[in-house]
Formats: sequence, C-alpha cells, structure tokens
Amino acid sequence: MARQRKKGNPIVTAVIFGIFGIVLLFLGIRTFIGLHGTLLNVTTCDPSEIKPGVYVEGTISYGYGAYIEKTTTYNHIVTKTDGYYYLVDICDKNADGSDNDTARWIGISISKSDNDKFDAISTQDDAPPIEITGVIRKNSSKVQGFLDDYITSYVDMYASYYGYTATSEDYASAKAETFPYYIEMVDSSDYIFNIVLGLIFVLVAVFMVFKATRGKNHISAPAQPAGTGYYNGSGDFNGINATGDVYHSDPFYSQQPAADEQQTTDTTTYGATDTATPSSSFTCLLYTSPSPRDYAAS
Repeated sequence: MARQRKKGNPIVTAVIFGIFGIVLLFLGIRTFIGLHGTLLNVTTCDPSEIKPGVYVEGTISYGYGAYIEKTTTYNHIVTKTDGYYYLVDICDKNADGSDNDTARWIGISISKSDNDKFDAISTQDDAPPIEITGVIRKNSSKVQGFLDDYITSYVDMYASYYGYTATSEDYASAKAETFPYYIEMVDSSDYIFNIVLGLIFVLVAVFMVFKATRGKNHISAPAQPAGTGYYNGSGDFNGINATGDVYHSDPFYSQQPAADEQQTTDTTTYGATDTATPSSSFTCLLYTSPSPRDYAAS
C-alpha cells in the first residue's frame, strides 16, 4: 500500500515565509535609506573615511584588471559567469579634479554586463570614467586571499617589466596601499526588488496564517471507527439512512488493501529531488598584462 505524505504545518511554513519577507524588507529599506542619505565621494575623500557599511558614490577612472571571476554552476555541468571583482584606484583626485598622491587600491564587485567598461579603464589611458554608487563591504578571508595573490602577481609582473627583482618590501608596500574592503555596486533596482519581494512573502505568510486559523474554527464531527453507528446531522446513520437502504461496513474488511494494491511495491523515494542546487564560486585570476600600469606604491 502506497505511503501517504504527511501534511506540513501551515503555521510553520507561514513563519518561514514571514521571516524571509521581513529580512528582504529590512535589506531593501536599509539600502533605500543609504542611497538617499549623504553619500561619501570615493574619488575625492580621505582614505581614513573608507569604512565598511558606508554608502558611496564617485567616478572610477583607473583600474588594474579583474582578480576574481564570479561563477554559478548548474547540475555540476554548466558554468555561467555572473561578474567580476576589479582592482581600482580611489581617493585619487582633489576637489578641483586634479590628481593627488593619496590614491589607494580597492576592489569593486561588478556584474558581467559592466565588464567591458571596467576592462577599458584597466587597459586604456583614454577610457571613459565610470560613475558608481555602492556600499563598502569587508573582504571575506577567501576574497582577501585572492586579492593578495593578485597583488603579488602584479608586483612580480611590474618588477619584471622594469628589470628588477621584487622584494618582500615591494609586496608589503603594495598590499599596504590596498584596502581590505570592496565596493558592492547598488542602485535603486536593488532595493525596489527586495522591498517588493519582501512584501509578497509577508502577505503570503499573513494569508496562510489567516487560512489556517480560520480552518481550525470550523467544528467537524469526530472520526468514528468503521462499523459503528453515529448520527451525522442529515438523517443518516452508519448502516441505515432515511430512505431505508441498508449499508454494512465490516471493520476488518474495510481496513484491507484492494487486490491490486496488495501486489504493488512502493518505490517512491521521499526527500529526493531531480534538480541539482546551483552552486556559486569564485575563481582567482592573476595579472598577466605584459605592460603593467604604474601604481601608487611603485
């Protein structure tokens, strides 16, 4: 006899939906407040003002290539590139637009659609500058490790190009000029999506709670064992109804599986799924340009 799935608790499901919706609303509202407050200009600010959680704006005009490729793998086979982390200059201009000597390196997380623009500022001296808005995030240990490897490869390539051997001081100097943070690019579409989706989840949760509690308010007749008489409120008893027709329910026979069920083997596997969960990953990239650009620590 085939097993029956247990019906889930709608209240528990509603709570999960509600929590997820509240988290999305929180993220959306926080981004909305951050983007509509006072934004720090990363082009002209002092390096001491760069801190995690600060919402920023600015013009990025000088880059040093991508050091991480962000990918998602589907069904362990198909891999799709989602975006990149680029190394760029900030704190490199005065208020009047002139260059200053306080330039520092920082990472910036971009989508794949912006790759051509950031590649251009990393390889061309006359590439159009890029206007950005975003928020400062602290590097995870994995991202920081990839960044350190990239800086090491950059310093090696720079030293080779100019005919000298890089020393531990060269590596330390370059890494000291790099913030342990990255800029996560955000715009209005990000908080609108989170707020709308969060509201949907919260409304679904409220509806589920309302439906579940409303269903419990209905009083139904208790289930009776087969073969026993009870009055169901419509003039019928188990075995005899108002028209005089007689029904017999054998309590033993009624619990036996049908003949076709007796030969059936239940082969259903519960909890399994045919759809593999997509997995996201980072790939470390190394600097390979034959003519490296000058950098602040050089």
